[in-house]
Amino acid sequence: MFTTRKSSPPSLRANVSFAQLLPLFVRLFTLAALADRLQHYPVCFYERLWCPLVTLWYLVWQRLQADGTMEAVVQDLRRGGADALARRRPPPSQAIRSRATTGYSDARQRLPLAWVADALVALARQLLQPVQGLHWHGLAVRLLDGSTLRLRPLGDIPKVFGRHGNQHQKSYWCLMRVVGAFCLGSGLVVAATVGALSRSEQALAVQLMLAHGRASELWVGDRNFGVWRVVRAATQSGGHLLVRLTASRARCLAGRRLRPGLDQRVRWEPSRHDQVDPGLERAAVVGRLLVAVVRRRGFRPQTLLLFTTLVEGAAYPAVELLELYGHRWEVELNFRYLKAELGLAQLAVKSTDLAQKEFYAGLIAYNLIRGVMLAAALQSGQPVGRLSFAGARRLVREALRDWGRQRSRPAQRRRLAELLEDVAACRLPRRQKPRPAEPHRKWHLRETFPPMRGSRATARRQLKNEQMKS
Repeated sequence: MFTTRKSSPPSLRANVSFAQLLPLFVRLFTLAALADRLQHYPVCFYERLWCPLVTLWYLVWQRLQADGTMEAVVQDLRRGGADALARRRPPPSQAIRSRATTGYSDARQRLPLAWVADALVALARQLLQPVQGLHWHGLAVRLLDGSTLRLRPLGDIPKVFGRHGNQHQKSYWCLMRVVGAFCLGSGLVVAATVGALSRSEQALAVQLMLAHGRASELWVGDRNFGVWRVVRAATQSGGHLLVRLTASRARCLAGRRLRPGLDQRVRWEPSRHDQVDPGLERAAVVGRLLVAVVRRRGFRPQTLLLFTTLVEGAAYPAVELLELYGHRWEVELNFRYLKAELGLAQLAVKSTDLAQKEFYAGLIAYNLIRGVMLAAALQSGQPVGRLSFAGARRLVREALRDWGRQRSRPAQRRRLAELLEDVAACRLPRRQKPRPAEPHRKWHLRETFPPMRGSRATARRQLKNEQMKS
């Protein structure tokens, strides 16, 4: 039985200087680190106005702006917003002739999806590579969770992703399932994958671990990922796992009654009901089963059933594992930032290919903000969790207005240093009093139109028949 207080953001420190990160951020803001990775893809590109770097930059730029329309992209390009990225002469602001958005729209279609997805992982690794001290007992903690994004049923989207619904009727909206892995110390997205609604989050998590998993990584997930296939994928990729289990699955592993304080070494054999994904070996996993009753002031006692592959009890005590799992809820905040602050809850696209590019570009924009927050925390000597994500996004958006027009590296570094000072001062408020208890009820506004039942095409026909009768 454990008595805990509310978990605070981890005050992890990094033993890397701000001067070491500053040149890296100059490269990341100009996406110069991705220029050489295009040669590994079969698509050939020649030097044009909307080159891949400029196109990817404006996909990221759209997620950071309040007005993220394609018209705003063309206007920013004409004002010199991408002159520092393009290598061509004359610069794009002088070479562009038309005010139409057709060129940018076609460039988004030409952009290789695999390169955009690879750019996310490459930029995250470059941000985390020079930073030391963000580990827990020498392990890089990765928070694993999934979510869904809403799409309109346009183009091939209904065929690939499918409509959301139940056994009675289908909804108008289509849903794209996503799974992401976030770094606990910095909040960066280290890897992500997408799939149709017919694929489960467990299958996407296995795909993500086998493709991007590394040694010395500790994956932390909730009960949805407490299945054999996910546990096996984590160990097969060379890492470790800490997940919560359901009561029935924990009893099967323990083989006896679950009592508080249980710390038992178990062997997880795959049953005939467990699915074996392609590339996954059907082998047993050795781990520990932990049973703990958590008591927090003002809350009901809660029993946690945890499974971990860290079998050394002396090196990884149960109390520390329980405290580490308490930080799993931060991944919910990260997805909220992605949807609310960067507008990824609903994507206005007409194809599945562009929907995935928009999603990965939104994650790159998120990593740029998180990276600026990490550098600001290193400069000011405070935890990253004390800084405001919404405030950092607002400051980064203001800095991007003149970033592309500063072609000299000294000017860019001076502007970035000013940005980091402003972000370091944008702290989250410390509450002196606890929040009052609020009723779990909604305040509904008066609705002008009734809800739609059925498909939109059926509603159009009904409206047309009513107009003909009148």
